[in-house]
Amino acid sequence: IALENKDKYFKEREVAPLHIGFEKLDDLLGGLEGGDMIVIGARPAVGKSAFVTQITSNLAKRGKRIGFYNLEMQNKQVYERFVVNESGIGLTRLRRATRFLGDEKEKFDKANERLVKADNIVITSAGAKSVGDIKAESKHMDYDIIIIDYLQLLKADNTYRGNRAAEVGEISRAIKNLAMELNIPIIALSQLNRASEGRESKEPTMAELREAGNIEQDASVIILLWNLNENDRRKKGCKVEKQRQGENGKVVMNFN
Repeated sequence: IALENKDKYFKEREVAPLHIGFEKLDDLLGGLEGGDMIVIGARPAVGKSAFVTQITSNLAKRGKRIGFYNLEMQNKQVYERFVVNESGIGLTRLRRATRFLGDEKEKFDKANERLVKADNIVITSAGAKSVGDIKAESKHMDYDIIIIDYLQLLKADNTYRGNRAAEVGEISRAIKNLAMELNIPIIALSQLNRASEGRESKEPTMAELREAGNIEQDASVIILLWNLNENDRRKKGCKVEKQRQGENGKVVMNFN
């Protein structure tokens, strides 16, 4: 192992790690590498889907090829998330408006131009999937990264007859194995259980990963999000709770 790897250090890397486009978080993470399984956990409606939509946009602007698997939305709803992110037009406004106001048409048209250009590098797929399905679809796609929203909605390839923890454990191991086989990072979103809601700070821990199975063990990196103030959801706590190859830490994120 030493002979194979010793000449790769203290020099420019042959394959640069992927940076997700959030400066302080990237400083903590040092970039994502092939074989990494990155779990992003949050309670419902905190903003984890919006977070990975932004990560996807940041990577696409740098020409990275992304397999984006959304298991809880239809393709139309995934499109709405991306066009809102690119245009700055609010989601409610986009879905309900019957005509453009002000500069909305210009913003909407420019956002769609960017999304059309990104169609060949951000490959979206909606609906029920297993890790086996994702593996079959992605084997020859030359993805730089895969994003799965979210882990608990994946189907297991085997039947577990009600043992949900074992089922999620198999799914988690399969994601990790796929990341190593394809030699790319895979980001998998995860829901958290309610335990953190009983704390005054609302700050979660990785013990609250829902139906945890092997998630804590398999993940190379675990990132958790929460609302710093329940009455003002514009500021999110974001912490690297686990990082196998680096340090943990916290940042504050502004949410528009």
